[in-house]
Amino acid sequence: MLILNKSSIKTVLFLVLFSAGCINLQALNLNPTNKLTDKELKLNNPNSPHSFIFQEQQIHTPDDTIKAKTAPPTETKPADEFTVPAQMANETFVFQINSEISYLKFSHFVLNTSKHIFVQAWSREKELAQISMETDSLRKIYGHSPSEEKEKIASVILKNEEKSVALNQEIPVLYQKARDEEDRYWKSASSEDLLQFRKKIDLYRDSLASINLKKQEQATAQMEAAIDTLVVFEEQMKSQEQKQEASSEIIYKIQIAAYKGKIPEPANKLIKKLSVIRQVENYIDEKGVKVFTTGHLRIYNEAVTLQNQVKLEGAKNAIIAAYQNGKRITMNEARKLNNEL
Repeated sequence: MLILNKSSIKTVLFLVLFSAGCINLQALNLNPTNKLTDKELKLNNPNSPHSFIFQEQQIHTPDDTIKAKTAPPTETKPADEFTVPAQMANETFVFQINSEISYLKFSHFVLNTSKHIFVQAWSREKELAQISMETDSLRKIYGHSPSEEKEKIASVILKNEEKSVALNQEIPVLYQKARDEEDRYWKSASSEDLLQFRKKIDLYRDSLASINLKKQEQATAQMEAAIDTLVVFEEQMKSQEQKQEASSEIIYKIQIAAYKGKIPEPANKLIKKLSVIRQVENYIDEKGVKVFTTGHLRIYNEAVTLQNQVKLEGAKNAIIAAYQNGKRITMNEARKLNNEL
């Protein structure tokens, strides 16, 4: 019995120790689920022992032993510079800000807000010009359109007119807002800033004047060169005509008009009109008649063609006149000498 009792005691003691070991192993099993539970317990019940354990673990983690660097204060960035529209970049204009300051190009604006407003006004002005062109074209088309199309065209014209009225009211207001913004800036600017800006504007104005002067000089030079070329060409033509006259001796001209005394006003206007498109010559014959002619032709058929053209140009009574060595002869004589009969 005693032996059995001792065995029983040993068995009981073994079972007690085994149970205690299982309990300790369960306590040490820190899986992710238990961690989350501990955290939740900490949040829901700060006084629980799990909360203390969780807090202790968090304090002694390696990550928390490193001091976090303080983030540098963020600097306030200036507003982005307004991008100049490509169409406006090189455009020159005069925009009066006040009695002392005028802008001549877009880059002279100082404030981004006024730049935005000015671009809106400028864009609407371009839109207005486009609408006006479209409306003018529609008005021309309207008169030649069939009746079923006229109603549609009239509707578009009416809508364009309404847009034009709205834009005409909006554009000056926008320009004035841009002007007021810039004016407020310059009223608060220093006298030195004002002086430097005026110098900048004066330099730009001088450069514009210099460019315009060069363009005028180039245009004048080109015109003079063209005139010189024309003079040389005319001299060459006259020389060729003189050679032709000397060789053939027969020249056909188209007589536009012939008057003794004062030339009537209608005839005078006609001669001036033809002088614009043709070289018109005149001479006074032995009877005192002033004769106006155009053309120097060696072949009679060519003279007939030119005569018809001159008649279409307004000289209804134009005739062909023949000359031999500068002296007028009859048509039969000229054609006989020229072997054209």
